[in-house]
Amino acid sequence: PALTVLLANMVSLGEIAVVYRHDIEQLLVLFPQGTALMSAIAVADADLKTPYRGIYLDFKLNMNLPPPCNTGFLPVKQQRVPTEVDYPERPAGELYCRVPQDSDLNVRGVRNIPCENNPAKRSPTVELCESNEQYVPLNDGYIWKGDPNATLTGQGVPQYAPGTDPRQRPSAAPGPAPPAPPVAVVPYDPATGGYVGPDGKPYTDSDLAATTKGKTWQSMLTQNN
Repeated sequence: PALTVLLANMVSLGEIAVVYRHDIEQLLVLFPQGTALMSAIAVADADLKTPYRGIYLDFKLNMNLPPPCNTGFLPVKQQRVPTEVDYPERPAGELYCRVPQDSDLNVRGVRNIPCENNPAKRSPTVELCESNEQYVPLNDGYIWKGDPNATLTGQGVPQYAPGTDPRQRPSAAPGPAPPAPPVAVVPYDPATGGYVGPDGKPYTDSDLAATTKGKTWQSMLTQNN
């Protein structure tokens, strides 16, 4: 049983690898180069007899350049503080930096990830990649006061897949059509307007008679049998 489960898992892994094969190829190309760069950082201090045997680096810190992206995330009142140690379920929907794709805020964000099925298109979610819709930002991200998620596009936060937003009332399904009235065809006597109905009972309709002699307005209010 363990072998069959392992093979089934390998099949699933292979399907994922086929979808992300371009990313895997890029990773295999960049990983050796990245390892070489990290090794070069440590070469300068490799043979020095100093108390500090670390990586040779020179940091220059910039504060809020560019500023952090606050657009597309939960409001401040719903954000959790680091002192909380419980683990509630994450909110449904997608939370990410929802600014224009050419913005200098969070340039490596998910909004700029190429789609696997169409590398020429960049979208933050699989649903958006597989649809004909294009990514629409909330705003430009440079809101120094007020609601950082303010937008004129009508989008909400978090972002839900099409048709799964619980804040939108589902459209009522059309009810069943009323049954059509039963229709029956029977022969009648044109002289008297008499006929036998589908239930086997005799009826008389003066409107069917060839003559209307003796017909009064009371005949419209009563049924002649």
